Amino acid sequence: AWDAFCAASTPDLLDELRATRRSLRTEYASPRLRRALEGLQIEVVYPIRANDALVGALLVGEKRSESAFHASDFEFLAAIGQQVAPAVENAFLYEDLRGQERLRHELQIARQIQMQSLPQEIPHITGLDIAGSSVPALEVGGDYFDYLNGRPDHFTVMVGDVSGKGTSAALYMSKLQGIVRSLHGFGLGPTELFVRTNLLLGRDMERRSFVTAIGGFFETRRCELVIARAGHLPLFHYAQATGRIERILPRGL
Repeated sequence: AWDAFCAASTPDLLDELRATRRSLRTEYASPRLRRALEGLQIEVVYPIRANDALVGALLVGEKRSESAFHASDFEFLAAIGQQVAPAVENAFLYEDLRGQERLRHELQIARQIQMQSLPQEIPHITGLDIAGSSVPALEVGGDYFDYLNGRPDHFTVMVGDVSGKGTSAALYMSKLQGIVRSLHGFGLGPTELFVRTNLLLGRDMERRSFVTAIGGFFETRRCELVIARAGHLPLFHYAQATGRIERILPRGL
């Protein structure tokens, strides 16, 4: 009976307690709530407040003496409520802290998984010195880079960014990484790789989200680099022989 009351009548009880600063007598409750309280033989509901917020209630049945409730009885209930309120508030705070700790632990695991999905070793490619790292602003993020080396004398570097931060950006980043790695294994050219990635990724993304990316496709034997760009920042090319820096911005989006 108590479980059924909590499941069915708690919203009505909260509404009436929030509407009054005093105790609630069963006989003055709304018809539906009154019937539920009478079913449990509750005569008085006394609200428990902490910092002016309703945190609980004392549900009191008939006095053993079967006499009416007097002012001294309500003073006693008020004293109990003042002692109970801090304990109830602390219990709520403990639940919040435990939930935050669980979330922090899950985010830490997600960070480890994401960081391990990025390149862990620097590839050794003749004629190239390669380095890269990613440091998310939050526990996880949408920054992406990868090294792809599917064919002899060909090496690809991908750099990307998912709009937003946090877990949603990290999930899209993982999806982007999986799609690019799968498609790259088919030996696609830069343009076709980006077009197919866009088609696959765009099917399930929210309209508010987007990804930018840029890819560098090296042909090491011919010492050539082909750049493909999907809305990402321009590439800066530094020529050591002349000391010049060139800003490379491929056409289109």
